[in-house]
Amino acid sequence: MEGLIVSNILLWCLLIALAFAVMGLVRQIGVLHARLAPAGALMMDKGVSVNEAAPRVTAADRNGRPVNFGYAGEKGQLLFFLSPTCPICKSLLPAIKAIAKEQADRLDVVYVSDGDMDAQQALIREHKLEDVTYVVGPEVGMTYQIGKLPYAALIDKGGVLRAKGLVNSREHLDSLFETEHLGSATLQQYLHNHAHSHSAHQ
Repeated sequence: MEGLIVSNILLWCLLIALAFAVMGLVRQIGVLHARLAPAGALMMDKGVSVNEAAPRVTAADRNGRPVNFGYAGEKGQLLFFLSPTCPICKSLLPAIKAIAKEQADRLDVVYVSDGDMDAQQALIREHKLEDVTYVVGPEVGMTYQIGKLPYAALIDKGGVLRAKGLVNSREHLDSLFETEHLGSATLQQYLHNHAHSHSAHQ
């Protein structure tokens, strides 16, 4: 009987110790989470710099109508570079369509691709992109020096390139608008500068 009581006390002690250990781990995860800021869209150091005039180019959309890129206008532009053979590009299409709808009053979303027209048409049908501005051809990608996909570039209505980068998730897409709002080239750069200014004030 006495042994049973002792073993019960030991079990309770062990349980309490485990609870404290778990609480400690949870706290550490919270600290790590706070330190690991969102990555944001990864900007490749190619082409025109952010916060400078966007390259100007005119290319025909899939219906032969001219589309101007980088020119000042009534709205800004979000260029989404994609390919029918890119699974991540396809997974982002619902997010791109949502952004186009949410920001229709200030932003024109332009889909830019290259390659086989039959594959493009299949992608357009599958994802119901018949009514979007969809450009097929190498001109825009070459002008903006796009090497990897999916890629996005955000141009304001004054024709200034506000943000650009590889976008592998909705978070990356959102980070383009965040960097536009913050006025930094990338979210990483803003956080880096912010950390430096914070440490300088200490």
